[in-house]
Amino acid sequence: MGKFGQRTKVSDKIWDRTVGLIGESGIGKTTVMSAVCEKLVGEDGYIVLDIGKENGTDCINNITAEKIESYAKWEEVTNDIINNKKDYPNLKIVVVDTMDQLLAITEPYAISAWNKANIGTKDFKKATTLNAAWGGFGKGMDKVLELILDKIEKLRMVGVKVWFCGHTKTKEITDPLTSNTYTSLTADATQKYFVGIKTKFDVVGVACINREVSKEETNKKNVMTKKNEREEE
Repeated sequence: MGKFGQRTKVSDKIWDRTVGLIGESGIGKTTVMSAVCEKLVGEDGYIVLDIGKENGTDCINNITAEKIESYAKWEEVTNDIINNKKDYPNLKIVVVDTMDQLLAITEPYAISAWNKANIGTKDFKKATTLNAAWGGFGKGMDKVLELILDKIEKLRMVGVKVWFCGHTKTKEITDPLTSNTYTSLTADATQKYFVGIKTKFDVVGVACINREVSKEETNKKNVMTKKNEREEE
């Protein structure tokens, strides 16, 4: 081997990985994440950031959590960890709950940052929407991703990995070859956001409920068709 190049070794510690879990509201994402963290790294080894309008930690006893109402609070907490890691000697994981809400509180900050950077310039018009900021054409969303991914990288540099929860939605898709329609389960976040984030994570899982629906006839007649109605179970 020459001057550069080393043999790599993959860590078998889960807290050295970046993990995401998406699923419908109430399915248990926060519960699973906090339970896994408690088992892996203990109460001082993680912190769940309950962001924006999320209240995922309200009904879970004995977890390490912090409410993040605004982007300013997000900056305060993450910067304190980055700049004062010695005060968090055992911290290995920060759980973002949820990524949807982190995006939501970062967007107004991105608009404000654009206005602040350009106020006073010739013909400047104050942006009131994300698409009007940072030159438009999706560059506002690029800035939001940049802000979030930069913070994730800085946390990684001090030995703290970011895990995240997110919501899902269903989407009806028509196959172009067969014209058959099927339902896809995907992230609730805008696709550009989700793709930009998931490519930076090692594992992204989808939590779903496998339902089986059966129908049985009842003794009730449909007043229009005069046929027996069927009841779903």
